[in-house]
Amino acid sequence: MKGQAVYPAAAALFAVAAASPSKTTCLLLIIYLLLLFIRRPHCFLPALVAALFFFVYFLIVDHHNKTSLSGGRHSLSVRFSAAPAIDGDRLQAAVQAGKERVQLRYIIRTAAEKEALRARLMPGVVCRLSGMLERPMPASNPYAFDYRRYLRRHRIHWLFLPEAIDLSACVRVRPTIIERLEAIREAGVRRIEARFPPEAAGIAAALIYGERRSLDEEVISGYQQLGIIHLLAISGGHVTLLVGAALAAAIRFVTREAAVLALLVFLPMYAVLAGASPSVLRACATGMIVLAVQWKKGMIHPLDALSWTALALLVFDPYMVWDVGFQLSFLVTFALLAHVSVLASARSMLQNLFQTALAAQLAALPILLYHFYEIFVWSIGLNVFFVPWYSFVILPIAFLSAVFSFSPLIWLFSRLIELTDAVVRFFSVDYSFMLVLGRPGPWCLAGYLTAIAAAFLDWERGRLLRGLTAVAAATALQLAAPYVDPKGEVTVLDVGQGDCIYIELPYRKAVYLIDTSGTPEWVREPWRKRSRPFAVGRDVVVPFLKAQGVRTLDQLILTHDDADHIGAAPEVMGAVRVKKIVTSPGALPAVKAMARPFSVPVAASVRGDRWKVGDAAFSVLHPEAGNNEDNNGSLVLLARLGRLTWLFAADIEEEAEQALIRAYPELRADVLKVAHHGSKTSTTELFLRTVKPRAAIISVGRYNRYGHPSPEVLMRLRQQRAIIWRTDENGAIRYVYDENGGTFQVMKP
Repeated sequence: MKGQAVYPAAAALFAVAAASPSKTTCLLLIIYLLLLFIRRPHCFLPALVAALFFFVYFLIVDHHNKTSLSGGRHSLSVRFSAAPAIDGDRLQAAVQAGKERVQLRYIIRTAAEKEALRARLMPGVVCRLSGMLERPMPASNPYAFDYRRYLRRHRIHWLFLPEAIDLSACVRVRPTIIERLEAIREAGVRRIEARFPPEAAGIAAALIYGERRSLDEEVISGYQQLGIIHLLAISGGHVTLLVGAALAAAIRFVTREAAVLALLVFLPMYAVLAGASPSVLRACATGMIVLAVQWKKGMIHPLDALSWTALALLVFDPYMVWDVGFQLSFLVTFALLAHVSVLASARSMLQNLFQTALAAQLAALPILLYHFYEIFVWSIGLNVFFVPWYSFVILPIAFLSAVFSFSPLIWLFSRLIELTDAVVRFFSVDYSFMLVLGRPGPWCLAGYLTAIAAAFLDWERGRLLRGLTAVAAATALQLAAPYVDPKGEVTVLDVGQGDCIYIELPYRKAVYLIDTSGTPEWVREPWRKRSRPFAVGRDVVVPFLKAQGVRTLDQLILTHDDADHIGAAPEVMGAVRVKKIVTSPGALPAVKAMARPFSVPVAASVRGDRWKVGDAAFSVLHPEAGNNEDNNGSLVLLARLGRLTWLFAADIEEEAEQALIRAYPELRADVLKVAHHGSKTSTTELFLRTVKPRAAIISVGRYNRYGHPSPEVLMRLRQQRAIIWRTDENGAIRYVYDENGGTFQVMKP
């Protein structure tokens, strides 16, 4: 029967994910096969065979995904298969080093060197370089991007950090076909960058070559927030437009069979020219299958073409199943194809656009929440406008402008992009309406999948409202989940050389954040500035809060006004609602100025202040009233959480520690957040003998220039027989507890 290839394709996808290994996906695979056995017995055997084949196939591929290199200093001959990515003073490229690939990363020294490297390092260039091989960093915070796992899924195991790139030791060798295509692609992107205004060049390069390096970071963020980032990805619409136009032009000069054969040869080349992302590969491979069948005078069901494409790509690279672009491309396309009869029954073009956008958003919802933690409420309506706008206006003009480079066309395209970007900024910045839900757990995901499947079935039966009610119920359950969860947590995030501590009470009775850390701002030459420099608030703290489903902080506690403690506070206040800021008297003026644009009330807290929420109790031990010092005026908090007493010592030094001991001679704590990142001027022997911590947590940056934590402090803690956890070595430290106690977890044991 037509359209039945989807069943073994789905089994193959589940099998690859289950072999990763994943117990949850294993369970889903078993349930899926059982349902097939009961409801579609004729599809059970092909699905079972596909599942067994791809399960074993992935295990074999993964077993052989190993490195033959070792860490340390090496002299390597590396080959550039694509032009390196140069962002400010950083150069990166995946290069071939013998039989395996390594990720080259180099800091450029001068502006002249930057231009020379940009001009000389092209596909097919081989260089002899000396440098260090280092392991990529794994994720050091919950929900964070795991760079080591990402590179391994691209069969890369090492970072190669060359001491210098001597262009005299580089030669251009005979390029492969793919390298020739990469060179053509790079030349095309540079041509667009040279001839188009900056605001239009990024959009044109993304639409034609799948290259986003010239896109403004705010524009990308806006498109992503609004749920229209797919418009900047080359996908089925682009390929359909290209194939249709090429076929219509070619059959005027050659037979249809010859034109189809030429397109079968051209599409793989176009996939490379367009960046070879999963969505491009999916669109081109599906197009090739359809054309091949037509060449043989046959017909193929669209779902079968999509399914065979999925199976082919899994054979080509089974790791692709974890790519978010792969997941969204196939799931949304499947939903639209499976639902085509309902979409075709729309009475008007506007109704068809709305139903298509609704179907796509429903299908993408679990993936969007898992990877991005939030949804934009008005994305369906905006897709109704932006999809035809891009399909019928922006995309054709982009192709014409790039091909003919006619100045009036480029001017028109630039004006249209300015108008489009203004609309994007209006909805993403000025009138943003984001619903933060957090990352759904396995059972929550299962609930979404069940509700969405039921919604599509109800839609086909004419009961759309009932189906949407099921999805709304699943969303409501996720919103309510934290408020019925008896577990609380304390998480010391890995924010480098700074502090950021997340506290959530059981049943989400309250959520607190102690400090936000901050990213140092260095004065840099213009050519060194990167398009998206790392910002700890935007890249670590805010994503963690959103993944937790936090929309409101009951208190933002800023211990003092050093940048490594409060620098990211504006980013936090811009992302979540903050009911109140509590800080030390000395930091009050600076914090008030910082909070004023966000209309957040600020209050100073001093020794003797205390509050209680349920079984959790909090007491401010320092500073005393009138203390306006910096480190020694930091706000010190004692908390009772999960049957443990916690002492959060901020950045106090010996003088403040002595004042604490005098004021509280019986002070004890089970867990000590070590003061001042382990500086030798803090955590004195007398202080430790008084507090007697059983565990000590040091929030400190890797390879920091201060030498923190001090060897003397580590020795004192060991003499106290305290368990020591450090964020530079262990990543984030998490304590999850309930009324019966709790357990500690570290990201990097």
